[in-house]
Amino acid sequence: MSDSAAAKTRLEQPTYWWLQIMGRLKPGVTPAHVQANLAGVFQQTARAGFESYLASLPESGRSASYLQNRTEVSQLRAEPGNRGVYDVNANDLRAVTILTIVVALVLLIVCANVANLLLSRATARQKEISVRLSLGATRGRLIRQLLTESLVLASLGGVLGVLVGYWGRQLLPGAPGQATAMDWRVLVFVVAVTTLTGIVFGLAPALRATGMNVSHALKDTSRSVAGGRSVLSRALLILQVAISLVLLVGAGLFLRTVQNLRHVDVGFDPNNLVLFRVDPQLNRYDDKRIRALYGDMLDRLQTVSGVRGVALSQPALLSGGVSSTGMFVQGRTYAKDDQHDINIIVASPSFFETMRIPLILGRGLTARDVMGAQEVAVINEAAVRKYFLNENPIGRRFGWSVENSGKTEIVGVLKDAKYNDLREPAPPTMYVSYMQRPLRGGVVFEVRTADDPLAAIGGVREAVRNIDPHLPLMNVSTQGEQVEQRFMQEKLFAQAYALFGGLALLIASVGLFGLMSYSVARRTNEIGIRMALGAQRDDVVRLVMRESMILVSVGVVVGLVAALVASRLVATLLFGLAPTDGLSIALAVTAMIGVSAVAGYLPARRASRVDPMIALHYE
Repeated sequence: MSDSAAAKTRLEQPTYWWLQIMGRLKPGVTPAHVQANLAGVFQQTARAGFESYLASLPESGRSASYLQNRTEVSQLRAEPGNRGVYDVNANDLRAVTILTIVVALVLLIVCANVANLLLSRATARQKEISVRLSLGATRGRLIRQLLTESLVLASLGGVLGVLVGYWGRQLLPGAPGQATAMDWRVLVFVVAVTTLTGIVFGLAPALRATGMNVSHALKDTSRSVAGGRSVLSRALLILQVAISLVLLVGAGLFLRTVQNLRHVDVGFDPNNLVLFRVDPQLNRYDDKRIRALYGDMLDRLQTVSGVRGVALSQPALLSGGVSSTGMFVQGRTYAKDDQHDINIIVASPSFFETMRIPLILGRGLTARDVMGAQEVAVINEAAVRKYFLNENPIGRRFGWSVENSGKTEIVGVLKDAKYNDLREPAPPTMYVSYMQRPLRGGVVFEVRTADDPLAAIGGVREAVRNIDPHLPLMNVSTQGEQVEQRFMQEKLFAQAYALFGGLALLIASVGLFGLMSYSVARRTNEIGIRMALGAQRDDVVRLVMRESMILVSVGVVVGLVAALVASRLVATLLFGLAPTDGLSIALAVTAMIGVSAVAGYLPARRASRVDPMIALHYE
């Protein structure tokens, strides 16, 4: 390739068409029309670009069949721009759907809790409401009054929720929703949900409170009311416990998934590594100057204090970048359309030592592997298994097309290293010397340090500045941070599930505490009679605790069934464990029962300290 060709920017390169182009359509024209009109032109342009690229390579370069395969998989896609760039896979859509369900479940728990509190309040106001009815107030007017109270509470909660939501976006760095503005549509949605929940979950307590027999209610005393325990209140509490348990199980599963991903063997040592990217083509470097620059940088960075090793690669391991080519072994027969892809990393000879990837057979890349010498490659164990059936590949030759299958010689075999995905096994990968291939789009430098890698960034910047003060360092990070980016979605899910699961547990425990406190208050006479007849404080505590824990136990059973049914939704998002993981379920159940026991014990202890003489006179 000529120096002028190497100096072209990406927009000028004939093989670069991964672009997003915006255009305004004429009236009556649809995106489908645009795609139909431009698809043929795009294919012709793509083919012409590859023909130009192949013409610039030696005759041993890529074949016409490779050109055909590349242009056939390149597609033009025209879509409406009213929702921006929105390209997600099925797993991402499933993740967003599950998170939406989680938020809805937390809302349901809050609504159930508020409904329970309103039921208790309505029961306490039975005499007041019966007096109003006896004095001529209509049932409809009282229902409107109670619904108004419910809507006021819901509105206050909605306002507080908007404020917390606006502030809470900052708690999830990198989350898709962080960049979403809270415009009028979000506020309209909040108002609609707030109004709907206020009406729906305030209506049942209002109907129940106004549907009483007035004469019976006026005669009722607190003693008689104490025996009428609301089945609806207990059902709502069981629902809260069940949903909370489902969320806690989900939190445990995702927290363990993140833990498993953190302990995946990536095949190299990610500790004490600083990464940064440079692209000399942005500064109009030609091919010859680029190689000289990279050599100077490798030498100069090695002299920085605290640096143990320096390498470069394109792309970097676990960086999000993927590069692949064909692998056709010399002496084998292939059909015309056979696809034998292998991932490729262009690297410096120091790459394996710096990244600490063990060499199993043969040798690594050396300074003798330069342009004009025999092209060599080092492959990993996965490539040996797939293309050589575990036979010794040292000395075998291959190429990226059938026509040039004898171009490159295999000189070494490396241990498998994760390429771009922590979940999947290491794919077949080959490593070739940057001195034997043209480089476009910049490279990533890997700098291994003796201690904290962040402490060496200043020295690294200064060393590059001394070589070329106009060369920017991009995407500066540590290898550990880069590995964490590979499971950022799982981390966000773990954080969200832990947050919502903890919130649900808190709300359910508050609901249990409120229900049992109300029950104890309504049963004060009964408790006084029991204690007057000889019941001890421990007996009273057991009585109240038994009632609360029966409700919690029923909720736990229902929650376990629901968690098992819902486990299929999250199965594809987990790693290293089944959705029915026993430890996650056991921890969730333990947390649920433990917190519920505390919430139920506090009213029970208060009930045991009631003076029998005061309780007997309690109204």
